[in-house]
Formats: sequence, structure tokens, C-alpha cells
Amino acid sequence: MGVSVKVLEANHGDCILVSYEGALGTTNILIDGGTSSTFRYGPRQRYDGALCRALDDLKSKGQNIDLAVLTHIDDDHIHGLIKAFETPGYLCDLVKSIWFNSSRLITQHFGAPEIPENNVLLTDDSPETSVRQGKELETLLCEIGCNRAPLILAGQVHTVGPFTLQILSPRRDQLERLLHKWPSEAESGATAAHDNDYALSLEEIWDTDEFESDSSVYNGSSIAFLLEVDNTKMLFLGDAHDHVIVESLKGLGFSEFNKLHLDLVKVSHHGSQYNTSSELLSLLQSSRYVISTNGSRHGLPNKRTIARILKETDCQIYFNYNDVIRPLLLEHEEKDYASRLESLDGEFQL
Repeated sequence: MGVSVKVLEANHGDCILVSYEGALGTTNILIDGGTSSTFRYGPRQRYDGALCRALDDLKSKGQNIDLAVLTHIDDDHIHGLIKAFETPGYLCDLVKSIWFNSSRLITQHFGAPEIPENNVLLTDDSPETSVRQGKELETLLCEIGCNRAPLILAGQVHTVGPFTLQILSPRRDQLERLLHKWPSEAESGATAAHDNDYALSLEEIWDTDEFESDSSVYNGSSIAFLLEVDNTKMLFLGDAHDHVIVESLKGLGFSEFNKLHLDLVKVSHHGSQYNTSSELLSLLQSSRYVISTNGSRHGLPNKRTIARILKETDCQIYFNYNDVIRPLLLEHEEKDYASRLESLDGEFQL
């Protein structure tokens, strides 16, 4: 009985499996699929990645994915899902329903014509963009007849088995921006600092810190939600914009004086300084913050994000790759703060 959260090794991406074991069986929610190698990698895809192994485990137990959530169409969130859908015996057979704010759903919602620029199909050996990957997944879903949710928007409340999901992002206007174009892969990292900031001390960051918000249209379309089951509450933020999450939480009545008490927060955008503000942190009370990345792209996680979390909270910060931790602190900072940065070993049992 209880909740388990597996933050899988997904390279520089996200791939999270949340499971609840109750009297009536187990309910599983898969959030994103990481990069393609999160599913399989190596010559001729001969090696099983973390997602493949997790799905094999579910298959051995006779379980399904009750809901798959594709937060947005960035490569490091979608491509592992595509590979798991393309491979016989995996997501095509396991997934009962999926959330995917595709171009087709968005244009239908706004009564706009299909956008030809978004209808590019993925080919396995081409230099693919995230747009092509998004459209390819939609094609696969149509072919297999997977149960599709309508457009997912902030303010909605959904139930999946014993889980309740309160949607915090995206807003309608953020999806409306995607009517004009799907941003390219290059644009998706436009608000991530490509050089790391690890040479700065925590004190230097705290003395001069000013928050600058993510302006990426891509990340702004990200699905983010509060997930509740029994007495357990978790926040999964995808790559969502900080100010949208703040507005949604304030709209639900949370404030610096009435904090949202949580068991776990999955930090937005792999710890980017543009997606986690001190204002957001002031609304939350959580013992666990989790950052998913191997540190290989865009200088993430930013030390500025780590500094904000260390200053504003008394939590532990967990990382799904151990190698990310050591460079984050200068030698003189380790005594006071190293104990608060932990490698995620296995899964959370909440």
C-alpha cells in the first residue's frame, strides 16, 4: 500500500513513473519519456534504457499505464515515449489513456485550420526537430486508437483511479501562441544558461539574485499539475513557466502565510534559474525537491536555482544523477550544504 515515485535516468530530460498500490490494485501514471535512449540505446538499440526496464517490470506484474502525460513536445520529454510506442509490446499495449496537447487538438479547440508547417512526419534517420516528434506521436496515437483526453488547461481537475490531478499549466493564451508555429529545438533552450554558474559562491548569488522569467513559448505550453492521492501531495512542473504556477497556486488560495504542503516537488525545467523563483518557493512547504538531468545540456541545473531552494526552504534536494551534485558547491560550502544535496537511490516511497 502507498505511493512510489521513480524519477528515471532520462539523460537531460524527464521520465517519471508514479504508482499507487491500493486494495483494488495498482494505478500507474507515466510523466514524459525522456530522450530516445531513455527507452533503448546503443548499436541497433540493443540495450534497454530506464524506461524500457520500468515498462518490462510493469508487464511482468500484469499492470498497465493508466495515464501517460506528455507535458510538451520537447525532445527530452517526448522522444522516449515515441520509441516506446513504436516498439511492439510496449506503450501501444500498455497505455490506457494519454494527455498530449497536440497541434491538432489545439487548432480544433481554437477553431483554426490545421497548420501545414506542423504536419512534418518524423523519419528515424533524419535530423528531427521536436515538432516532427510531436506530430509523429499524434499519428501513432490515431493508428492504435489510444484514449485521448481533450485539451488540458489550467483550472481543470481530473481523476485517474484514486489520483486527483489539479492542472496548474498551461493557460489558454499559452497554447494559443502555438497556433502560429511550433518552436524549434534551438528555441527551446533559449532561456537556459548554456554556461554553468558553478564558479559563483552561494553568497554571491544571494547578494545579487534577481529573477528573470522563462520566455520560451515551448516551455510555456507545458502541462503542470498537483497530484493527490490519500494524504500524499506532489507537484510535477514539467518545464512550466514560474509565473503561471504562482498565479494558479494563488488562485487556489495558497500564499506565503498559507503554504501548499507537499511531499515532493519535481522542479521545473531541470533546475533552470528561469523557472523557479523565490516567490514560488515561498508558497510551498515540501521536504523533497527533485531535479531531473544528467547535466549535459544548457548548463543545467543552474546553481542559482539551488541557491534559492537552499535559502527559501529547509528541504533536501534530490538528483537522479549523482555526478551532477559535486560541482554545485564550492569547497568552503560543502560543510554547511553538502548534506542537503542527495543522489536519488532507487525510488521515493511516500
